[in-house]
Formats: sequence, structure tokens, C-alpha cells
Amino acid sequence: MAQDAIQDVTKDLAKDLPQGLPKLPVGRTSFEILRKNNFVYVDKTMYFPELLKEGDQFIFCARPRRFGKSLTLSTFDAFFSGKNELFQGLAAESLMCSPDFVTRPIIHLDMSVANGSTSIDMLTDNIMFELKKNAKRYNVYIDSQNYAIAFLSLLQAVHESAGKRVVLLIDEYDSPVIDVICRDKETFSNKLLSDTRIVIQNFYSKIKLAENEIYVAFITGVTKFARRGVFSRLNNLVDISLSPIFAGFMGYTQKELETYFAPFIDAIATKNGMSNDNVWKKIKERYNGFLSMEV
Repeated sequence: MAQDAIQDVTKDLAKDLPQGLPKLPVGRTSFEILRKNNFVYVDKTMYFPELLKEGDQFIFCARPRRFGKSLTLSTFDAFFSGKNELFQGLAAESLMCSPDFVTRPIIHLDMSVANGSTSIDMLTDNIMFELKKNAKRYNVYIDSQNYAIAFLSLLQAVHESAGKRVVLLIDEYDSPVIDVICRDKETFSNKLLSDTRIVIQNFYSKIKLAENEIYVAFITGVTKFARRGVFSRLNNLVDISLSPIFAGFMGYTQKELETYFAPFIDAIATKNGMSNDNVWKKIKERYNGFLSMEV
């Protein structure tokens, strides 16, 4: 189930509920804010050892919007940054306390920054902005004005500066292309779509060239582009989108709903004179299940 679905419905029904319940993180994507401000956080960190133990270097997961992709990458960011205090009581706490655990420099790219680009120059400028933001995080300088070369330069510079291979996090990798596809007839342009695909493909092709700089890369999006799409040159990408092992990695399972949100369900049912079953039914009517697609 989509993470915001239960939160939205619960929020609608939960006005004037008893004090003392944790806050509902509707629309929140920062793991640190959730953990420091008494928001509900459904622990997904038990999947981390499984993701890392096989040594897969490039990992991809597609999920619909509002399934917690951005929160997942924010959690990875905090994990590899060694923010142990945020993981107290979570499944990954023991992993972080292991003598084998090593913190890593993080390059965290949110590709939705390019949404709304009306030209290729604007698109590449937006990508450069995201790269420079990450360069500032580690006080490194990227001298190229070419977006793709600047990406490769950033990976190399951060690796060299930190003395450790980089964790690469790419959120909404497909957002620039989807943004163009979803425009209305008046603003849609086949040429802009074609040029955007080329820009994004050239950008991601540098990941393959930076194998020596990258410890692990986690890439998320709402679609899985077909073989001739933006990842055609990244032939060792491991897709866990439909893996049974990671089926519950994002979104909420029924068991998680019943565990983490039970106090809200009880309170809502009491306040509105409803049975718990009817509250669950209303939540499921809002959203339940998802489909994966290739474009």
C-alpha cells in the first residue's frame, strides 16, 4: 500500500484524536526529521543487509509515486553517513555498530529538480545545479561546464577527497522524461522529449565509467525504461522492482499497517462510531496495490 494513502485517510478522519499519538508524516521525505520529531516511521532497515550482502554495485527499484522512494534514499543517506543516533531501536542499529561498518561519502541527486524545463539548456542547467549542491557538501570543485562530464568529475573528486568510494543515490531518475511526456498538447514537444532522452542517457552513461569511484548506487523511479532507454549502457544494473525478497521494501504491508498504525485505527473507530474493519475498508478504498510498467 502506498505510504501516504493511509496517512492521508487517517489524517482526514483523525481530527481531534487523543493527545500523545505520534505525528503522521504526510508528504515528509526526510528520515532525520521523522526520527527527531516523533513522527511515525515504519522500519524498513531490515532490508539493508540483504541489499548489501551480495555485493551488487548498481541497484534499481521502481515504485509508484508516494511509496516512500525519497524517504528510502534519505534513510540510506543517514545510514552511510553514520548517523547512529537516528537508528536506535531500528533493525539496522546492530549493523551500524558492527566493527565492519564503514561510513561513506554520499552523492544524493534528486532528478525532479529538472521538472518544468522548457529547453535543453534549462534542463542541463538544473542538472548542474544539483551537481554543484553535492560538490559543496564535500567542498570539492567541478571544473567542467558539460553536465555529463561534471557528473563524472564530481564522482572522482569526492572519491579522491574522502579517500573512500562513493554511495550514489539517484531519486526520481526518470522524472525529466516523465515530466515532458505528461505535458498537455499545447506545451508537449516531440523534439524536447527526444532531446531530453539523449541528455539523460548521456548523463547516466557516466555511471558505468565511474565503477571505480562508486561503492554502491541506489536508483529509484516510477518507471522502468526498456532496454533501449536511458540505462542501455549500464548493463550490470540489478533490478529489484519485482523481486519477492524486496516486495515490502517500500510501501506498507498489511502487517506493518496493523503494527504501526493500530493506535490511530482504534482511536478513529471510537471517535467516528465505526468498527475497525470499516476503517480499514475506507483506507483500502483510497489506494491499495500497484502495477509496474515499462516505457
